[in-house]
Amino acid sequence: MAWTRQLSSGKYQGCYRDALGREQSAGTFTQRPKALREASRLESEQREPGAVDVEGGKITWGAWFELWHESRNLSYATDDCYRSTADNHITPHWGKVPLKDITTLEVSKWVKGMLKPRRRTERKRSPWTVRNALMLLKTSLNAAVEAKRLGANPAKPVPYPDLPEGVERYLTPDEVEGITFYMDGFNALIVWLGVNTGLRFGELAGLHWNRIDFDRKVIHVVEQFNQKSRTISPLKDKQRRTVPLPADLTGKLLQYREHAARGRGSTCGLTHDISRCGGDLLFRGARGAPIKSNDWGKTIWRKALDLAGVEGRVRPHDMRHTYASWLIQEGVSVAELAELMGHSSWEITKMYAHLSDTGFDGVRDALDRRRGKVTPVEPAVPAVDVEVLAAQLADMQRQLSVLKGYTAPIAADMPRTPEDYGGLEIAR
Repeated sequence: MAWTRQLSSGKYQGCYRDALGREQSAGTFTQRPKALREASRLESEQREPGAVDVEGGKITWGAWFELWHESRNLSYATDDCYRSTADNHITPHWGKVPLKDITTLEVSKWVKGMLKPRRRTERKRSPWTVRNALMLLKTSLNAAVEAKRLGANPAKPVPYPDLPEGVERYLTPDEVEGITFYMDGFNALIVWLGVNTGLRFGELAGLHWNRIDFDRKVIHVVEQFNQKSRTISPLKDKQRRTVPLPADLTGKLLQYREHAARGRGSTCGLTHDISRCGGDLLFRGARGAPIKSNDWGKTIWRKALDLAGVEGRVRPHDMRHTYASWLIQEGVSVAELAELMGHSSWEITKMYAHLSDTGFDGVRDALDRRRGKVTPVEPAVPAVDVEVLAAQLADMQRQLSVLKGYTAPIAADMPRTPEDYGGLEIAR
């Protein structure tokens, strides 16, 4: 039951006990009945199922992030990226702030401060960086709500910053040819498989032979290699899918299978978090270990890029973007692409939609109809060598005369010299 306590200031403090029997304060009031009512209301809420753990909201964001993040099943690259974002952009500001003290207004001010710092000594962050930091903060606070440490997510109403328009970096077929030219057959096959299937690097590293159906020419994408735990783990967003294989790539895989069969085992030798192992991995490093995106990207991939003269920041993950860009430019719909890429939402796939010219012809026809007519395109008139044409006509007339049994004189009105053509300039 709730009660009040009179303070030395003459005011009244409302008190109650939460669901765990711990004493809690409902605040300080000038009137005793008001303090008692507020304490009784909070005590009733605490007794209801799913009530917020008041004590749990006192944990700092930094401590909560460590507690929450350790429980997540993430790939090595994703885990490293999130920790870097937290250490560099979130923890310096929110690390020592209790969850219950984080407000929507303060989160908005934090976002604005990163985009437009007040002091020259403060570093300005890019919209992409701020977006990623805000996304991680929101996700962590959503988890706090689910854990009953918060009643609502204070960062949820804060909008993401607008992103500048720019052209994404995709590889052209010539660039892929150049990159694979400077690789051995094993690593070149990894690249060709990446740009022709859109598999994430972890999916390539965790691909097993039994997941390839050579008769149907498809790959069943079911699992991935987790670099952090060194296990075969579920896919991102658990989006299993089937991806078709081009005929030429199927042939390369068959040749590689014959070469790799001598050292292939019955299992991959790694722990599987899902299903049972049905065969060996397609790709293994020099010492037999699964390939890792960081090691492979900084050595094999980087060296080939430099030798091929490919400019710009191009990552192994851009093989996946290249796959998407090639398909969308060939008329594959966003819905089909989302299915092939294993995206949980079409919104993610729409980033490639600007590469498609689908529907442009229909738009042009509609505009032409609106104007009332279609502008005719006049054919180009080839240059004429008048002297050659005249000689050909004269020769044809002589041959015709021979066929008729007589030789006809050349017509008197047939032009013989350039002047006879009205002074036209004759092509020579």
